[in-house]
Amino acid sequence: MQQEKPPSAEHKIAFIPLVLITTALFMTLRNMPMMAETGMQMVLLNAITVFAFLIPTALISAELATGWPQNGVFHWVEAAFGTPVGFVAVFLQWIQSIFGVTSIVAYATATLTYAFDPELGSNRYYITFSVLALYWAATLINFRGTETSEKISGYAVSIGVFFPSALLILFSIYYLFDGETIALDTSATLSNWVPSLSDTTSLVFFMSFVFGFVGIEVSACHANEVENPQKNYPRAIFTAAIAGFVITLAGGLAVSLILEKGNISNINGALQAFSAYLNAYGLSILTPFIALLVAVGAAGQVSTWIVGPVKGMWAASRKGLLPAHFAKANKNNVPTALLILQASLISFIALSFILFENVNLVFLVLTSTAVLLYSLMYLLMFVAAIRLRYTHPHIPRPYRVPGGNWGIWLLGIIGMLTAISCFAIGFIPPPSLPFSIKSFEGLMVVAVILALLVPLSIWFLRRKKISHASKSRGHE
Repeated sequence: MQQEKPPSAEHKIAFIPLVLITTALFMTLRNMPMMAETGMQMVLLNAITVFAFLIPTALISAELATGWPQNGVFHWVEAAFGTPVGFVAVFLQWIQSIFGVTSIVAYATATLTYAFDPELGSNRYYITFSVLALYWAATLINFRGTETSEKISGYAVSIGVFFPSALLILFSIYYLFDGETIALDTSATLSNWVPSLSDTTSLVFFMSFVFGFVGIEVSACHANEVENPQKNYPRAIFTAAIAGFVITLAGGLAVSLILEKGNISNINGALQAFSAYLNAYGLSILTPFIALLVAVGAAGQVSTWIVGPVKGMWAASRKGLLPAHFAKANKNNVPTALLILQASLISFIALSFILFENVNLVFLVLTSTAVLLYSLMYLLMFVAAIRLRYTHPHIPRPYRVPGGNWGIWLLGIIGMLTAISCFAIGFIPPPSLPFSIKSFEGLMVVAVILALLVPLSIWFLRRKKISHASKSRGHE
């Protein structure tokens, strides 16, 4: 029999640190260039993203976290559908982070080289070994516990995301009022403001906008360590969502004011914009400093993701779904065995940068895989939220989605439709594939099937060792 509840953590996460942790999970300057590529369409695309994904995810996560403040999506989906489905949900959240975080680490290392040697950022050997060094270093640092992780997230998001973003936005405002010629087409035409649904590029951009905000629910994995989670978690997730939306949209507009569409790098577009603004005002000497700050922000995001989804897997291992070795934690209450397993898997995936000459292609394939897997997890989360309103109406929820059952149905259906749409769009192949479209689609199908079969197979093999039968439901 495995212990279900983790040992009580001595350190408690307060409101402001929780906001910073939540923000660090999804907010990055990497999203701004993608937004800038859409021109004025980014305003409508952002508005749709807010209503189709950000609001449903934030409100539903807040309700679930206050009703089941254990370890996030694993307990939420388990309470609704039983242990096997709960394990599938947390496995999807965890395994997509393996693919997603690999691309984030690669982005951090490529960003660091921008001001010194931009060509090095496309060197597959440099990217591979930098990913290995940075990720393992971040993993070992996180062995020191939540207090250390909290400080890293706070400092990194403050000096590596908030400060550069504010600087970029201020530069754009000054540039605009200085009467300079802007690159952004602001003409009042329908095609300039409204994306075409028949254009696959517009669909991919919409998915990219949505996935610029994924991960906002991951901070619920720390719910056991939050000071007064029923009060602080909803406040933190709403604060982070609003800050992320405003800053990312303003940053996207800032990039689009000075860089022409079609000439914006998907990886280093924010630094391109900084370089252009700095050059315009004779401050190009600051470019290396800005690049360092942005790299620090990306590295902090990596650190935050290291200890996020793995907490859900740790909860599953304490339930007996994984060997007892993975249920153990060190003196700082950190599941070190799971972190080592996670780092080993990322190391294996990082080697793909050596196998393919086109580093950008690897970025895109990793991102596509993460999109498909995360879409399925969100689908399970939204369905679980609706079901729990009927199967567990007695569970106290200090925060409830407004509008009663009608409200949860409305937001749940909107969230489900968005998740299904993103799943379908995820099969659209990136440009310049070195293999056929059918091969790409086949690769994605295999990835999805494996991601579903692995957790179900583990549960089937270890179902007799699970400490609570899958029929056990409810608030623990």
